[in-house]
Amino acid sequence: MLFQRNVNKFLLDWKKKENRKPLVVKGARQVGKTFAIKAFAEKEFKSCIYINLDKSDNLSLFDRISPIQEVIQMVELKYNQRVTAGDTIIFFDEIQNSPVAMSQLRYFYEEMPSLHIIAAGSLLEIKMKREGFSFPVGRVEYCYMFPVTFDEFLTALNENELSAYIENITINSQIPDGIHEMLMKRFREYVLVGGMPEAVAQYSIRKSFLDVDPVYESILTGFKNDVYKYARDAKTKYLQYVIEHASRYVGLPVKYERFGGSSFKSREMSDAFDTLEKSMIINRVYPVSTNKIPLMHNLKKSPKLVFLDVGLINYQMGFRTDIMNVEDLNAVFNGQISEQIVGQTLLALNHSTNQRLAFWYRERKGSTSEIDYLIVYGNNKVIPLEVKSGKTGKLKSLHVFMEEGGNDIAVRVHSGNLCVDALYTSSGNEFTLISVPFYLLHRIKELLDGYFPQKM
Repeated sequence: MLFQRNVNKFLLDWKKKENRKPLVVKGARQVGKTFAIKAFAEKEFKSCIYINLDKSDNLSLFDRISPIQEVIQMVELKYNQRVTAGDTIIFFDEIQNSPVAMSQLRYFYEEMPSLHIIAAGSLLEIKMKREGFSFPVGRVEYCYMFPVTFDEFLTALNENELSAYIENITINSQIPDGIHEMLMKRFREYVLVGGMPEAVAQYSIRKSFLDVDPVYESILTGFKNDVYKYARDAKTKYLQYVIEHASRYVGLPVKYERFGGSSFKSREMSDAFDTLEKSMIINRVYPVSTNKIPLMHNLKKSPKLVFLDVGLINYQMGFRTDIMNVEDLNAVFNGQISEQIVGQTLLALNHSTNQRLAFWYRERKGSTSEIDYLIVYGNNKVIPLEVKSGKTGKLKSLHVFMEEGGNDIAVRVHSGNLCVDALYTSSGNEFTLISVPFYLLHRIKELLDGYFPQKM
């Protein structure tokens, strides 16, 4: 089953650009790159030539650098299709398998800029580092894909009315309690299933969580098998260990030395984390102590961990019963699941850059303050985001940040309803707290856009 992905808007904008370059779509395995690109190509172009470079007969087209006109002729003859700029898109899948094809992108840009060229691959950064090649600098542009977000999940389940309702919520909306409870129930369902497209598609057919298990077992097995593609044999055990144990540590500081109770040294684990982050299976959230642009990451302090997808975590850790039986997601796994799903969603909101998430901390003698995430809004605002339940007065770290921040707005993500409160720090500085339900997090930018005009 295919369903609409949000990346389609990014792809459509790319198609219409006058100074367009060949587009390289990056993402972990199984996040839906191929399906999304094919769906876009079939809808927006008269013809799509799909070249899967996992197949040896397709690789043979790129055994050497050739003039672009010669490449076009070979492609037309092999696929029996005419290549016409504006009407045809050429899609190179698994492009990491061909350094020659990667290099040819430069000449497509320089010699046939009107032709739409798109490429996708997994393990791209790993392959390039291992074999010493790269994409031509300044001759390609990038798109990043992540697991399915909540709004995409609703689309897959044909929940069109709920989806439309969410998209029409503004910062001033009053969400009836009954609708809020319905949306939170659906969101917990999303957290249970996760965002890997195959799992979502499987769940949409029979609404059975058990039907999803073989999908996640297959994905995790694939990840473990992939380590042989991007690491020497001596390093595979470290990578497989992180894949097997990272789920336990989402939302927590990463200590490389003896990670997960192992006997592995810091350098071995650090290298494994670097590799898996390049493959986009994990993401590290780096600490900053400033509340102003630019955010300077403190690489000496431990980062926190976000795994690829909450569905994989639930499968590995067995949290489904806990999630089904609670109203407040922060009550599950000491709040680690809620911090994971927020981090996962924030990453998926930006297709144009592979952003590094950040959290804020302040250490003073006898006390430590920490904010879960920081949002950079516009060109100069750093907005703190806390993943918390309970009363607004108990957000101690948030009050510390607002006391020092020179900012007048903060965001809380929780299981409660949408609300906007005026609060005061201990010294009497007023600030606004926007409390956003989990199911609205993917619309955080629009909600902030709706708030700031009121302040101008």
